Amino acid sequence: MCSPDIAERPTAGRYARDILALQEGLNFRTLRDVEQTGAAYAVRRPDGLVTLGLRTDQLSSRHLLGLQGFRLAQYLQLGWVCSDRIAAAGMFCEPTVGLRDDDLHLVTVDGNGQILGYLGLVGAGDGTPRPLDDPDRELFPVEVAHGINLYDAAPSVRSVTADQVRELKRFVHRRSMTDKILRLRVSLELLLAAGSIVADLPNVRLVTGDVEEHVALRHLVMIGLQVQLIEGTTPQLNTEHYLHLAYVKRGPVRPFVADVPSAIELETRMQRLQSILTANDLGAAARQLVGRPSGTVERIAA
Repeated sequence: MCSPDIAERPTAGRYARDILALQEGLNFRTLRDVEQTGAAYAVRRPDGLVTLGLRTDQLSSRHLLGLQGFRLAQYLQLGWVCSDRIAAAGMFCEPTVGLRDDDLHLVTVDGNGQILGYLGLVGAGDGTPRPLDDPDRELFPVEVAHGINLYDAAPSVRSVTADQVRELKRFVHRRSMTDKILRLRVSLELLLAAGSIVADLPNVRLVTGDVEEHVALRHLVMIGLQVQLIEGTTPQLNTEHYLHLAYVKRGPVRPFVADVPSAIELETRMQRLQSILTANDLGAAARQLVGRPSGTVERIAA
C-alpha cells in the first residue's frame, strides 16, 4: 500500500536510488538530432537549447523509454511516486502501454543532451468523434483520476466531441535544474510548443488536465486561457497505484477545461511568448506578462 504515513521498505529505497542514478547518467544528444521533417514542432535556439514536439510513432523505443523514465524520475524525486510499488513491479519508467501513436511528447533538451522539461499532449483514447456523453467512449486520464465526466462537470463543453479535446499531462522539469530563469524559460518553451501545435490542429476546441493552483494554473492564465476550474472532486487513484501519492502529498490538484482561442488570437499569444523568449532580459519580459495576465479563472462545482 502507498501511504505518506508508512515508511518505504529499505529495498524499495535502494531500488528508487538506482532508478535515479540510471536516469542521471543518460544522455539524449541523439534526440536533439532526430529527424525533424515531420515533427509537429521543432525549434533550435542559438545557445543550443532544442524543443521538440514528436508523436509517439516518431520516437524510437530507446527515446520513448527515456522520456517515460525522465517523467518517473522527476516524480520520484518530488515524492509523488510510491517506491514500494515501482520496486515490486520492476518499473524503470512510466508505462508505455496505453500511449497512442498520435500522442504528442514535447521535450526541451540542452546542448549537453540533458532533458530539462517535458509536457504531454494526448487525445481521446478511442480516437473517434464520440460525444462527451457517449457512455462507450474512453475517458481521458484526468476523468479517470478524479472520477468525473467532463460532460457532467463542465456544461459549457457539451457541444464538443471527444476528438476535439486534448489533455495536457506531466508538465515536469528536471529537478536538478536550479537556475530559476532557465526553469522559467523551459516552461515558456514548452507552452509555446503546445500552443503552436494546437494552432496547427484545426479540430481541437478544448484543452483539459489537472493543476495545482499555485503552479501550472498560473502558467495557463499567464498565456491567456479562460480556465474553468472544477472544484469538489476527489482523486480516485487507489492506494496500490504507483502515482497515488501525487494526489495526497501536494496541494489540491483540480481538473480544468479551457476553450482553445481563435486562430488569430492564439497566433497573437504565441508571438507574444516568442518575443519574451528572445528578449535580452527574459525575466523582465516575463514579469510584464505575469503582471498583465490575459487569462481568467472561473470556478465551477463538480
